[in-house]
Amino acid sequence: MEDKNNCGFWEGRVFKLRDFFCLPSKGSSKNVDYHQNMGKITLTHAFRGQLAELREQDLNVELSSSELKVKASSRAELDNDLAPLCGHFHADVRRELSWWALDAQADGSKLFTIELAKREHKAWNAIWKQGLSHHRKNHFGWTPATKTPVRKAEDMLVKMKSGRLPLAEKDTFVIRREDLCVALEDGQDDATVIYRIHLDKDALHKACESVCLSNLFGVDVMQQHLKVFIRGDEQSPILMGQLCRPVVPDRTRWEIVKAQAPAEVDGEEDAQPPAKQKLGQYNSCLQISLVKAKSSSRHWPFILEENETALQREAAPKIEDLQTRAIREPSPDRSGWSPHDIAKEAKTKGDSCFKNSAWRDAVVYYTRAISNVPNDEKLYSNRSACYMKLKKFDKALADAKKCEVLNSSWPKTYFRQGQAFRGLRQWEEAINAFKDGRFREPMNKEWDREIEKTEDERGKFDAHLREQRRLRREADMVTELNEATLVAEREAMVAVAEQALKAGKSRKEAGELALKGAELAKQRVHEMANQKRKAMMVENDEQLEEAAPYRIVQEDGGMHSKGFAHTDKGLYFMGMTLMNSKSAPRDQPWIEIRHPGKLRWSQGCAILKMKVALPESVRSAADVEVSVTPTTLRIGTVGDSDAVVEGEFSRKVEPQGENFCWYLIPDEEPPMLELALDKDNAEVYQTYTYGSLLWTRLFNDDLELGEGLFEADLTDLPEELLNKFITDQARADEESRKEREKRAMMTEEEIAEETGRMWNEEFARHGMPYRVDTNEDRR
Repeated sequence: MEDKNNCGFWEGRVFKLRDFFCLPSKGSSKNVDYHQNMGKITLTHAFRGQLAELREQDLNVELSSSELKVKASSRAELDNDLAPLCGHFHADVRRELSWWALDAQADGSKLFTIELAKREHKAWNAIWKQGLSHHRKNHFGWTPATKTPVRKAEDMLVKMKSGRLPLAEKDTFVIRREDLCVALEDGQDDATVIYRIHLDKDALHKACESVCLSNLFGVDVMQQHLKVFIRGDEQSPILMGQLCRPVVPDRTRWEIVKAQAPAEVDGEEDAQPPAKQKLGQYNSCLQISLVKAKSSSRHWPFILEENETALQREAAPKIEDLQTRAIREPSPDRSGWSPHDIAKEAKTKGDSCFKNSAWRDAVVYYTRAISNVPNDEKLYSNRSACYMKLKKFDKALADAKKCEVLNSSWPKTYFRQGQAFRGLRQWEEAINAFKDGRFREPMNKEWDREIEKTEDERGKFDAHLREQRRLRREADMVTELNEATLVAEREAMVAVAEQALKAGKSRKEAGELALKGAELAKQRVHEMANQKRKAMMVENDEQLEEAAPYRIVQEDGGMHSKGFAHTDKGLYFMGMTLMNSKSAPRDQPWIEIRHPGKLRWSQGCAILKMKVALPESVRSAADVEVSVTPTTLRIGTVGDSDAVVEGEFSRKVEPQGENFCWYLIPDEEPPMLELALDKDNAEVYQTYTYGSLLWTRLFNDDLELGEGLFEADLTDLPEELLNKFITDQARADEESRKEREKRAMMTEEEIAEETGRMWNEEFARHGMPYRVDTNEDRR
């Protein structure tokens, strides 16, 4: 097994980690040797024989993000010898951080070396890509949207000059710890201590534009001291202090991992309004594992005593100085201090951090002050301001409300509340808070400016949301159109081909007819899509603000072939209701609505079926509450007063019917609840036309669906009703057969006479004042 310490090194008494180890750390492919870590891979190839005669100026080295080409200028006969250095990489590289050189060796050969900076922080299993590279995929330009995209500069081969990159005397500053680090977790067992530093996604992406991720951090470890920092900003470390007990420095491990964000991070608001962060999202983290020394292999009462100087920017010493000199002025004797004295000292330090834009550190000091003087509204106000800078608006609001409890006459508490509400985009509450402040300080014109600023931000945010809805609606309609087209084409091809073969056509002819049928089906779907788009317009040709009230989908949520059917009455589909008594319908549609949460529902003649999307916090059936009455449905989660789905049925159901059941599918994302309900038995047994058992809407306030959208599934009827329908159907078929045989022996005049008498009998039976002329009337 390879030694995992080869990416760390000793420098005096300090063990330093600067590179991330990976496997395989080295290897060879076609006489090209390589060694790598997570951030870079170095290739070496010995030039012997005729290759040894080459100089750096004789080589033409071309590099892109995915490919390397090495040729000898005017020496085409050496191309085969240089072929091992040509090919598509296993993964992308960064050309601007790569270099190559050709060095003479003592045995007369020359060593070609090229160091490649990896674009992604991961190990390569090989140098070269096996199979087709994604950079070489071609596009069929059926439409302007699918034409071949413009190639990026980094994807083009560019000749590289020889020479190693210059070594900087010190690392370049890239980013501050306050911008990059969002949370810190620690843990321990009897053998190890683990620190996990959560990183902000956007800040990390910006930092990696300048340097590789593997060159961003540094860790220094001594027997009882630890320092974690961003390279180029060593005097403002992320973490620094004295460990509770000794560790084994050279057994320290570090890696970049994905880990679930702590609750505090999940609660933060994004700077961009439209995106909703999912609960339990995963962040990139720097994870550091320390191995406890044998003498300290037990649970520690605490892990690290942080150095207070390290909290201040540009003030941290080197780690080796922690043991050789005092790093701060001797602490004053606080034995006689009152809680107010301790709070005053902490507040002074917090104010200093706030002025230096060290918001996170200021929160630490203000919290320390509050723990000693919990009834000082100014401390809560100051901490609220820090949380606003950190965009933790919910915590800023909580502190602002605490200010109001402590001193409701202080205008500044309403300023803090207004800012926090505005950060949470609760516009009315923000304006009301600023108005409360203006009432207590009427001569201050700043309140009017804050109200105006809030209204401006609300207008911009609403406009942004409208644009996002429009783009999302357009994307959804394109997706629906594509899915509906595929379904319609497939169904048309199958149906036409089957009919053609039954009619005696050859397989070739059937195939040609099937393609024509698919094309006609595609045209019909596109025509219906245009009708639907026009129906969603208002008088001035602007699209409606709200999304469609429901979607016609398949059981899994995919687009249904009836999804674009539309009529001038605003209904998505109308037609004849098909009866299915031998088997359930193969393609019964589902209706997707929001009430207020999202659900899909479908039906047979006697049973309703639903699928309800639940919050991601639901882990088991014990977290769900389902309440059904003959006329209402409510589905919610334990401890939450807001329902996931709630409504009044358009008809009655049987809450205790024999088919009533619900169960949870927690593995789906989001968790899904499936529910089956029996329709009202009185309605089922009293109906004379089974098509009328199909509901045109689930809840009273839903829009009505078109008749014929659902097929009548008679297989879920009680057995006696199903048998009655089959018997009646067989009798009707027999009567129809006899009628056809009878009419086959009749003349057209006799058929017309017979038909007229039948209509007259029906008119008379229903009391309608109509008659069809017959021979009897003429006599």
